[in-house]
Amino acid sequence: MKTTNFLTLPGNRRLAYAEYGDPNGHPVFYFHGGGTCRLEPLLLGDEVFIRLGLRLIAPDRPGIGRSDFQPNRGFSDWVKDVIFLADALELDKFSALGVSSGGGYTAACAAKISHRLHSAVIVSGAWEFKAADLLKHNRWSLLLIKYCPWLYQASMKLTQRSLNAPPDKLLKTFKKRLPAADYAVLKSPGRIEKSCEALNEGLRSGTQGTAWDLQLYFRKWDFSLDEIRMPLTLFYGEDDRNVPLDLVKRTVATLPTAKLVMYPNEGHISVVVNQIEAIAKVLVGD
Repeated sequence: MKTTNFLTLPGNRRLAYAEYGDPNGHPVFYFHGGGTCRLEPLLLGDEVFIRLGLRLIAPDRPGIGRSDFQPNRGFSDWVKDVIFLADALELDKFSALGVSSGGGYTAACAAKISHRLHSAVIVSGAWEFKAADLLKHNRWSLLLIKYCPWLYQASMKLTQRSLNAPPDKLLKTFKKRLPAADYAVLKSPGRIEKSCEALNEGLRSGTQGTAWDLQLYFRKWDFSLDEIRMPLTLFYGEDDRNVPLDLVKRTVATLPTAKLVMYPNEGHISVVVNQIEAIAKVLVGD
């Protein structure tokens, strides 16, 4: 395990990435969720990926963690970074795993570089949001990203300060906000600390990168889902309070190659932790 590696991209932009698991295992590019970074897989632990025979490569997106900001980027620009990193690591084919707001980036890879992908999996993934969907499900924090990004950035700074609170105090706060499955995951020994570490590192260079990353979900995507021709497997918890599940089902209905797997009593965070074996089977093609 090496959590901080650097690659210089065209234009002299720096990309940071972490590696987990078995160095000789099945290569998987892990696209982290919103607000976190390349350290997010620590929530599961390196030993899990070793046991499953996975080589996990987790890059920071531009302006997040230790990766340099990239002005005016879209989802398709990320695909170019992924290809550059894969080539640098001498990986001809690999799998893509997108978690939460990493989901759109997996969809972009499935649309643009299916010839390089062994498999594509999205867990608790976000899709192109419409205000009506968010109002219907009271996703007010997401509406803040869309209409008042400057205010959202200010709230992220406040959130970052709160992460320095004692773990017990943080868990009490999360217990009020999270579904039971998500709270149980964070309550497990060491997980709240790892989650805070990933969130703090994600905002290391400020809030600009994370804010831009999330705002992309409220704009017209720079690729079409119709371009996806390869199998795409989606895992969600029925207790997910972050992503409107009716939006997920409507989206899947437009994707002939997509398969939706739903789990009762799972939330937004818990799925990738509790169902990692099922996810790994799809990634390696078992």
